[in-house]
Amino acid sequence: MFSTPTVAGDLLFIGSCAGTFYALNKTTGQMRWSYDIRKDGKQTSFHGNPLVTDDTIFIGTDRSCDPDGIGHVYAFDRNSGKVRWKYRSTSVPTDIVQLGSNLYFGSFQDQWSSITLQSGVLNWNFSTDSPNKNCDPPKSPVGHDNRLFLTGLDGVVYALDAKTGRVEWKRKFAAPPSTSLALRDKSLYVGTSDNHLYSLSTETGNVLAELAVDATPVGRLSFDGDSMFMFLEDRSERAGYVVGLDPKLAGVRWMQKSSREWASERPHVWKGLILAGNCRGEVASFRASDGAPQWTLQVKGCIRSIGSSGNLLFIGVQEGTIYAFDLNGQR
Repeated sequence: MFSTPTVAGDLLFIGSCAGTFYALNKTTGQMRWSYDIRKDGKQTSFHGNPLVTDDTIFIGTDRSCDPDGIGHVYAFDRNSGKVRWKYRSTSVPTDIVQLGSNLYFGSFQDQWSSITLQSGVLNWNFSTDSPNKNCDPPKSPVGHDNRLFLTGLDGVVYALDAKTGRVEWKRKFAAPPSTSLALRDKSLYVGTSDNHLYSLSTETGNVLAELAVDATPVGRLSFDGDSMFMFLEDRSERAGYVVGLDPKLAGVRWMQKSSREWASERPHVWKGLILAGNCRGEVASFRASDGAPQWTLQVKGCIRSIGSSGNLLFIGVQEGTIYAFDLNGQR
């Protein structure tokens, strides 16, 4: 399970890479409803995170780079699982992003699309026309005001007019981006494969700040209060780091090293802690303020996603199991 366990009301939503989307009671795990996407064509996977509104949940599907595979954006009624509409695409492995009355997403083919939230009608497509020879998963876009920000397979960060898909600015770095984009206030953050982290102006794309770090930034960035958190990966040493930083990129506040790379996509912020999971089934927690190790949890499988709601902690593993814990132990 790559998609983050997402809670809305009393339901937990999760997509299985075996082809089923589930709505579960968040406290008991009892299934409320499910939907098998395989009945709509050659698709099996959920790689991006869903978007939840008052009464609808939107999720994208894909079949990686399979030339015969397809993908959809689904709009499910949150409570019943009824399909309100579905938009067919080549693949949709990214998050579903909302700006106003429209939704945005990207594909393995480096095509980026805007559709209407209410009906799933296409507004526009944008493509860099870059081949995806290595089947690299596209990094999820982010949006702010009337701009959509994305990283193309050409290694360029683009700012598009969200209404028209027109390029407003673009920024190319000395090395390809290695993290997803992240937004905070009017700054856009991205890590690159030459061990750097950048902050860009959302208005112009100009570099506001730059920081060299000890290894390659990977995954997604997280924010909490006046701090930013990210994973670093040193493939030569097969080591991973979880790092706390100043969002102004003035320096690293703390760093903790692991004997294996972190497999969960982002540092998960929960109750003053930073949580990280690896492929040995271990969830480690660190104090957000100074990185001091706190406690660990053990599950079976390679941990790909972590979610939370109140005292409940949800852990999804690649092998297809989701675990729920509370502060007193496993549920």
